[in-house]
Amino acid sequence: MKRCLALALFLIFNVVVIAQSNFGVKINGGVSMITDKIYDPDLETHTNYLRPSGQVGFFYSLPVRTHEVFGVELLFTQIESKEQIVDTFGTAYTNYPNGATPLLSTATISKHISYLSLPVYYGINVKKFTFNVGMQFSVRLLSSAQEVIQDNYTNNASGFGFVLIPSTTNYNYKRLSIKDVDFGERVGIIYHITNKFAIEGNYYYGFNNIYPNNHRTTIWRTQQMTLGIRYTFLTIKKKDDK
Repeated sequence: MKRCLALALFLIFNVVVIAQSNFGVKINGGVSMITDKIYDPDLETHTNYLRPSGQVGFFYSLPVRTHEVFGVELLFTQIESKEQIVDTFGTAYTNYPNGATPLLSTATISKHISYLSLPVYYGINVKKFTFNVGMQFSVRLLSSAQEVIQDNYTNNASGFGFVLIPSTTNYNYKRLSIKDVDFGERVGIIYHITNKFAIEGNYYYGFNNIYPNNHRTTIWRTQQMTLGIRYTFLTIKKKDDK
């Protein structure tokens, strides 16, 4: 993975030096989540929620032919996610055999990951639209999480059994235990309003399991959908080559 990222940076640097074209800035807002796939869903239930997220940074585009373009970006990407996990630990009987109450523990986890992202893509121009597809490589800058555990029971003070008294516990994690690198596929559409301004929409799906081990029990993958604006602040026209 590190060799692929280094090779991409090397090729991009040489393309920019040889034939520069359009440079600009962009800012996108949208939603994201980290999907969590477990090995045995019968043991517990998982629900993932979309959360507000976004991207901001610089882009470079190089017209390859009349209707084709090569693009690369350097972005600060914020990934947000919310997950709810419900575990059942048994049953409490308030009036045996009737009045059975399941003992539930609900964990709500909010994850926050900041990446330095490098999308590389190839696009086709159709009138005022540019349809592009490519890869995005990301390196983690920061990460954190908050976890709220809500139980509908409390351990009996005597040490035997449970009592049906709700309890809540809060945890804060300054750093997530995840892999430092993420990569995946990126597709996008750009609508050019003028030569300077454009509107774009992007979708990213992570191929990499960012969970820190390779066990099949847990798979975390990032997804993000964004919509935003692009502004070209510099255009350098190169001379035609014979």
